[in-house]
Amino acid sequence: MKEILQELERKSCDRPVELVRQQHAGKKVIEYYGDFIPEQWIRAIGAEPYLICKGGEPQAPEATLDYSLRFMNPLAATMVGNYLIGADRVMPMADGIVIQQHDCHYGRMSEILEVKGLPVYKVGVPADFNVGISQKYYRHELREFRKYLENLVGKPLDEDAVRANYAKTNKINELLRKIDELRKHDNPPITFSDWIRLNHYTLRVDYDTSIEALEKIYDYLKDAPGAHAENAPRILIAGRAVAEGDYVVPSLVESAGGCIACDFLDEAIRPYRTNISTEGDIVDAFAEAIYDKRDPQCIFQPSWEIRFERVKELLKEYNIDGILWYQLSFDEIYDMEFTCYSKWLKEINIPVMKLETSYEYSREATAPLATRIESFVESLKEAK
Repeated sequence: MKEILQELERKSCDRPVELVRQQHAGKKVIEYYGDFIPEQWIRAIGAEPYLICKGGEPQAPEATLDYSLRFMNPLAATMVGNYLIGADRVMPMADGIVIQQHDCHYGRMSEILEVKGLPVYKVGVPADFNVGISQKYYRHELREFRKYLENLVGKPLDEDAVRANYAKTNKINELLRKIDELRKHDNPPITFSDWIRLNHYTLRVDYDTSIEALEKIYDYLKDAPGAHAENAPRILIAGRAVAEGDYVVPSLVESAGGCIACDFLDEAIRPYRTNISTEGDIVDAFAEAIYDKRDPQCIFQPSWEIRFERVKELLKEYNIDGILWYQLSFDEIYDMEFTCYSKWLKEINIPVMKLETSYEYSREATAPLATRIESFVESLKEAK
């Protein structure tokens, strides 16, 4: 499996170079953020998508301070900062930059990039997800996005090609769910560090490469030994995002003897728990799967009680011993949700540790963080 992950990593890292070649060959390159953007449409119309979802390094957020107050979450700040310091090789060459507008952090991110003269296109995503008018508005935004794509590329969107991409997306999600099922084992054969990287790689490489790699990995893992120490405490990680590159905390949990057996994350991860219908209207199919019926994000309201019921299901399904609440700094709504969660979790006797990050943890300065994580994991071991 190690070789397969290394090959996926190589292809993922080589993607910007490949995009340069594709652009020189006449294709449009579209960078985008958010899973409320149908990247299946971008591929179907013959353009090349590239997801912005990197985090974990402190230098990029600092670079945004000339353009914004510090109170932008570090994931949004990193996406801007990587452009400002030249670490994002795709954004300067992109023919379009599409960003979902679902909270103030990404609205501010869009505004800064517009000030810098970049070709930003915004897709509105209403927070009142279970209200009919919001569902209509989001569908309106998707139809407007279709017009934007067709004008940018200069040809109509092929709906059959979209449905074929939905089918391939569903296959990727199905394979990820099969691998995820293995995480329910007493000793899962895959670490969270490998799991999250695998998920991120599938957002970078093409569908067929992802499917082939996932099939091989599942075939290996289904008979593989456990990847953790026996009786390792089982942890659910929850919060907004573990972005590509933000791997310090998972690594420290695993080094401390913990097993992150389940995740409940809102962004910067493939929404693998849902499928998109390949029948009927392509707008309705995408909106129903990604907006109407999917586990709602924290920013959507009313959602906290719905989300907590889902967390309780995951606690049972994955036999979880404790929760790691991993929060981005200045994400006040996640702070508010955590206040409720900590009370509810106490009532059902589930320990929880909250970690808040501005991506200030470098790989060389993790001692205080490691100590906190080790103490939490040790307390879970003692309680087992």
